[in-house]
Amino acid sequence: MSATRSFEKTQQDQVLLDSIRHQRQTLATQNTPGGWRTLRAEFLTGSPESTELTLRIAPPQDPSDVHVPPVGSRIGCTFRLGHKKCMFSAEVRSARPHGENTDLVVTWPEGLQQLQRRAYERAAPPRGTVIAVRFWREGGDAPAQRAVRHGQLEDISCGGIRVKAPDPADLVLGATYKCVFTPRPGKPALILDTILRHREAGDHGRASLGLQFVGLETTPERLRTLDRLARLVRHFQRGGNRHATAE
Repeated sequence: MSATRSFEKTQQDQVLLDSIRHQRQTLATQNTPGGWRTLRAEFLTGSPESTELTLRIAPPQDPSDVHVPPVGSRIGCTFRLGHKKCMFSAEVRSARPHGENTDLVVTWPEGLQQLQRRAYERAAPPRGTVIAVRFWREGGDAPAQRAVRHGQLEDISCGGIRVKAPDPADLVLGATYKCVFTPRPGKPALILDTILRHREAGDHGRASLGLQFVGLETTPERLRTLDRLARLVRHFQRGGNRHATAE
C-alpha cells in the first residue's frame, strides 16, 4: 500500500487555488551543477486554465547567490496543508525580477501528492539493528572531499537522516552529498540526494551529522523512493514490528 496519496484533478486544483488565495509559503528545490538549492517562496497567481503558476521567490540568504532557475528546468515544491505535507514538480517557463524578489512562472502542476506529517518525525532503527550508511560529496573541489565516508544510521524521517560518522574537517555545511544505505538485508539500497545541514561533535573523534533529503518530489522515480522511505519510517515508528512492511 502506498504511503503517499495523489489528489484527484479537481481536488488538486482546488488545493492549489486555495494556496494562491492564502499566499501559502512553499519551499522550492532545484538541482544545479553545484548541488541542490532550496528556495523560499510563496504562491502568487495562476489557474489551471492558464496552465501556469507564479511563485514569488524570496531573496537568498547569501547575497552572492544570484542564480535563477533557468527556463526549461524543473523544480520541486513542498508546502504544508494542515497536518500533512503536499508536494509537486513543475517546469520553469520564465523568471522576472520584482524588487528584491523573483517572480517564477512555472507550469501548472500535473500531479499533487500528500504525505502525513508523522512521516517527518524522527524514528530510530529497532534496538540492536545496525544500518551502515555511505555518503560522499557530489561536485567537491578536491578528491578528498569526494571520498566515500562511512557511518551508522542514528535515526531517519522522510525529511532526512542522522548519521554517526568520523568527523573530518573537510565536511561542508550546505553541500550536496549522495547517501546510500540498505534498510534491510537482501533489499535494494536506497540512494538519496542530501544536503548537510547540521554537524554536532561527539566523543572519540566522531560526529552526529544531519543530512536533509532533497529533490524527492521532482520525478516519479524519486516519489517512489519517498514512498519507500515513508514505509520504512512507519516500520521504525512501530518499534520494528516484524509484521510491519518496511519496503
